[in-house]
Amino acid sequence: MEEFIYGTEPKYPIKEVSKITNLPKPTIRYYEEIGLLQNIARDRNNIRLFSDDQIMRLRMIQCMRSTGMGIDMIRHYIGLSNDDTIELKEKYSIVLNQETILLAQKQEIEAQLALIEHKKANYKKKLNKV
Repeated sequence: MEEFIYGTEPKYPIKEVSKITNLPKPTIRYYEEIGLLQNIARDRNNIRLFSDDQIMRLRMIQCMRSTGMGIDMIRHYIGLSNDDTIELKEKYSIVLNQETILLAQKQEIEAQLALIEHKKANYKKKLNKV
């Protein structure tokens, strides 16, 4: 399982964040521009520097986008507090819904993979007879 690192120290330039997250630099800048990423530090040359916490936020945005969640809903999710019980329950509900969507996608991919593996085995068998 992937290790998730947390921390607030700004240390990663956008080029490195792009490599870590597999997100294009313009997408990362866009997420900052629309307020999904906030408080991005800058070095003396005005280069953006991201923390581990901000990378984790990018990964969460990426995950939610991959399930079809819109920017407005992601903004709503990010705006919810981790300290308020009602808002925390809503965050939990949103995460459960995203898990359901991902599990359905996983099941569909596994079914498609099974078909591909079946075809591959058939072709291999025919090729071995040639």
